[in-house]
Amino acid sequence: MIKRPFSKKLYETYDNAAKEKLIKFLSNNGHTILSDKEDYNADVVSEKDGITYYNEAEVKVAWTNDWPSHWAEIRIPERKKRLVKMYAEQNGVLNFYVFRKDMKQAWRIKDTCLTEESLAEAKGKYIRKGEKFFHIPYTNAELVIL
Repeated sequence: MIKRPFSKKLYETYDNAAKEKLIKFLSNNGHTILSDKEDYNADVVSEKDGITYYNEAEVKVAWTNDWPSHWAEIRIPERKKRLVKMYAEQNGVLNFYVFRKDMKQAWRIKDTCLTEESLAEAKGKYIRKGEKFFHIPYTNAELVIL
């Protein structure tokens, strides 16, 4: 698997802020937060109506205003495939939240959208040659206003 090297600076800038926004959003929508411990699995584990939710937060720093109409899809890195596999066997729901840089909006993407068919190489300024992403049409995601 080809992937961009880990950026400690990006992680330190956005990880906690995105998790805090996600926790606030989930709590405001009736979820009980079970865990937000950094264990390199789902960022936030919550429960609502007897269902366990595994929630993953990411920030798309290039997304700065309304979603650009020429961006037909949301991309989730191939490395997140391990989370889909990990939680597929558990009786719960895995959701990915892709936040706008200012964290005023996010796309909620269900794990069922991350299929082998949607996995393909991507091109971009910060993408390494051969790096793969799940390509999710934004029409298959839910826009959340925070």
